[in-house]
Amino acid sequence: MSDLLAKLKAGRAAQRRASLPRKDGEGVDLGLRILTEGDYLAAGLAAIETLRTAGHEDVGVANAELFEQAKVTELLARALVDPATGKPVVDNAEDLRGVLARADKVFLIEQYLEHEREYSPSEANMSAEDFAQLLEDVKKNPATPRLNDSSTATLKRLVRSLAEPEAS
Repeated sequence: MSDLLAKLKAGRAAQRRASLPRKDGEGVDLGLRILTEGDYLAAGLAAIETLRTAGHEDVGVANAELFEQAKVTELLARALVDPATGKPVVDNAEDLRGVLARADKVFLIEQYLEHEREYSPSEANMSAEDFAQLLEDVKKNPATPRLNDSSTATLKRLVRSLAEPEAS
């Protein structure tokens, strides 16, 4: 296996701990792992199948909200892990639907998205202030090591900003 592929696979081990908020302070501790493109595809296909099983032939405007809810649950089922072992918390999204309250679902997806933004900095997740700082760093030192971790989209944005400063 190439070093790059090994590094990509290791990225799945990045874990964030989240404790479900409870009045008594005794919330369940969970881990959230970074999802892959394959996870997103599988979750979307599983959500479509969930709707079909419930009697919806196609996903459309009429059931788009149901699809999104099912997809988020599918994504969480794939992202939630035992923080001690890294093993999945549930076998499937149906198990998660049976135990997860709506407020817990909202909390966990917010935690996941924050984890993804922190772990996978890219132009899509970069604030205007962060981009401005990166731009200044590049102007001061064009060989800044931060460029090695930048996405293609960020690098393209930097080139456009440097070529046309008023557009940035």
